[in-house]
Amino acid sequence: MTGRLPRIKRVTIEDVAREAGVGRQTVSRALRDLPEIAADTRERVLAAAARLGYRPSALARGMRTQRSDVIALVVSDIANPFYPAVARGVYDAAEAAGCSVVLYNTDADPDRERDAIEDALARSARGVIGFFYGTPEDVLADYAQSVPLVVADRVLTTEAAASVSNDFATGTAAAVELLARRPDACLGMLDSSVGVAVDERRLAFLAACAAHGFGDVSARIVQGPPSIAGGTEAARRLIEQWPQVNGIFAFNDLMGVGAVQAVVARGGTVPGDCAVVGFDDLEMSAYLNPPLSTVRIDKYEHGQALVKALLADTADRISLPVSLITRGTA
Repeated sequence: MTGRLPRIKRVTIEDVAREAGVGRQTVSRALRDLPEIAADTRERVLAAAARLGYRPSALARGMRTQRSDVIALVVSDIANPFYPAVARGVYDAAEAAGCSVVLYNTDADPDRERDAIEDALARSARGVIGFFYGTPEDVLADYAQSVPLVVADRVLTTEAAASVSNDFATGTAAAVELLARRPDACLGMLDSSVGVAVDERRLAFLAACAAHGFGDVSARIVQGPPSIAGGTEAARRLIEQWPQVNGIFAFNDLMGVGAVQAVVARGGTVPGDCAVVGFDDLEMSAYLNPPLSTVRIDKYEHGQALVKALLADTADRISLPVSLITRGTA
């Protein structure tokens, strides 16, 4: 009879933090021998790490000055078809620069996002590229002091790290313009409920609606997970509460597909009873019935731009152009 081998629990930086009675960032700084850590605190952290058997590998071998050719790519959901297209751009640009890529999936969980950065530090990574939807900006800025960091799909207010995002304002305004063409337009939005850094599209939607004279439409914004199922449920709630809604702007294409399903499930037609516009232009969107109108992001270019920003080692804020793709749902 073959039994399962017992799982050995890996000692994490959180374990060391609890043992030493400090925060995880203090542990990270102490292990990297950063000057802002008091000597007694550093000794307490090192003693706790020794007691627990914590091994930060390359971190303890001078990680700060011994960079490898590894680039860490942090994404929130590898099942979302948006990310493989971006990853291909990252991989190709990294290969051209003589670098390899390590991929981390976090589900937009802030602890897993931080764990990914910590692991990249332990690998002496050349830099970290990440879709950090759950991590506060001050934490990202702190990590950027220790490793080159480029934040994707998010506009930072600090200059501690570079950011590469898409022109959400222009894309959203074009989507609202398309939905607002019918005389009796009543618009709503399906917004993502995942993470702390996903409000750019919502703010752009509110601004575009105000510019068209729709007034405050914030009550007609319903949040849900950025998936097909999340979009279906969010659209169902939106339509039940606001049956007059006849135009839906979705946070991404997956939620847009869910919105179409919700309208059809209630016996409606798209775009006859309700038009739908997504965001991203996933490959699948052109092959749906009806094909989804959407705001196109060049995902491959996005990935390439992330690597270029990392290798340039600047704190630039890069905004990539987008375009409206009109198909059968609007």
